[in-house]
Amino acid sequence: MGRSRRILVVDDSVEIVEAARAIFEARGFEVDRATNPFAGIRLAVLRPPDAIVMDLDMPGMDGLEAAAHLKRIDEVRHVPVIAFTGQPLESITFHASRPFSRIVSKASGFGALEREIDEGAVRVLGVSLF
Repeated sequence: MGRSRRILVVDDSVEIVEAARAIFEARGFEVDRATNPFAGIRLAVLRPPDAIVMDLDMPGMDGLEAAAHLKRIDEVRHVPVIAFTGQPLESITFHASRPFSRIVSKASGFGALEREIDEGAVRVLGVSLF
């Protein structure tokens, strides 16, 4: 049997991180978790995931900065990063969306996030989770 499919969830809300963990583990994923972007970057490099779910609004470094930083690291630059944000989607500029393979509104719920994974958000960049 091959390596487990792994998702890294990075959000400063412990409740969001734990809810995402429960949902993705129930679907057979191994889930790494970080509650700040600095820990998320370190964890991504130490244990490169198949995909990263990243909040945009976090203290110290926002998700945009963290995702852009990840894209400059050889070991993880290929890993798709899906923004999962409470910001209204229309407020996110094109420039801000560049390091992300998809942007999903938290208002749409975890079902929307799951659909993005199911509909090939990760396969678009050549990495199949399924």
